[in-house]
Amino acid sequence: MVPLYDESTTTSTTTEGDSEGGTRNTVETESQKEIVFTEKSGIKDPIIQKTIMPVIEGAVITAEGAGDAGVKTNIISAVQAVTGLSIDRIQVFELGN
Repeated sequence: MVPLYDESTTTSTTTEGDSEGGTRNTVETESQKEIVFTEKSGIKDPIIQKTIMPVIEGAVITAEGAGDAGVKTNIISAVQAVTGLSIDRIQVFELGN
């Protein structure tokens, strides 16, 4: 879990010239980052960001060549390796034209 931040950045550019025709450019960047809080009954708590990964319960795949048993087996094996799903939760069908 990560706290949420209110971030702001300000950039200013200054160009100065001298009597001999030369110029000098100055760029200043200021960044500010503050934790965002919520307040209830005088108590401040940071707002937390939480990422929840989806739970994959099954897969349905359509693919050219999936009518061939070898191709279908290879697709199922690949999906099983990537997702961790059991074979009975993976369906592969020939892509219709």
